[in-house]
Amino acid sequence: MKRLILFLSAMAIMSMPGQGFPAKTKLEDVWKDKAQHIVVRKIAVFWIARNSENRLIAENEFVRQLKQRGLIAMPAYVIIPPDRFVERDEAMTKIRELGVDTVLTLRPVYKVTGKTDFPQSGPQGPSDLSGYYQFVYDQPGAEESESLYLETVLFDTASGVRVWAARSVTKVDIVDQKVLQDFVETMIDRLVEDKMIP
Repeated sequence: MKRLILFLSAMAIMSMPGQGFPAKTKLEDVWKDKAQHIVVRKIAVFWIARNSENRLIAENEFVRQLKQRGLIAMPAYVIIPPDRFVERDEAMTKIRELGVDTVLTLRPVYKVTGKTDFPQSGPQGPSDLSGYYQFVYDQPGAEESESLYLETVLFDTASGVRVWAARSVTKVDIVDQKVLQDFVETMIDRLVEDKMIP
């Protein structure tokens, strides 16, 4: 009888919202530049995707949740429209003219990259914002699977350097609204935990 009560109690806990089920988004690795101290006032979100509709949906969701936290946020499609090529220097100039002090970029990566830890000295690849810009028009193709591996990077626009980065895996299609909301919430919570945003 005691076993039955314990089993039913465990099932009740697991059936509660947010309890007992694995998160849809898992952080594989997070890196932070401990030497950089930034104050985020206005942030632009670049979701780098081949499908422009997915990009708009994802950028808007990130902006919505950042605004709920009291930040001034804007989607990058205001700076780089999905239907028009914008030169790198023009984009960088517009970012600064709009008073954006940080840029958050998200892009799909291959599974082997997504599961690789950042080296202690910092993430590999382009470490400055202008170098990262190449991915806007030359995105790597993510493998077709039920898991989407993403690299999320926060840049300080004043110095142009990367100050925070994370690699994660999302178990379901990112354009699913609930999954997208959960993913964005996970990333924002970690940025807050690491004191990168208020």
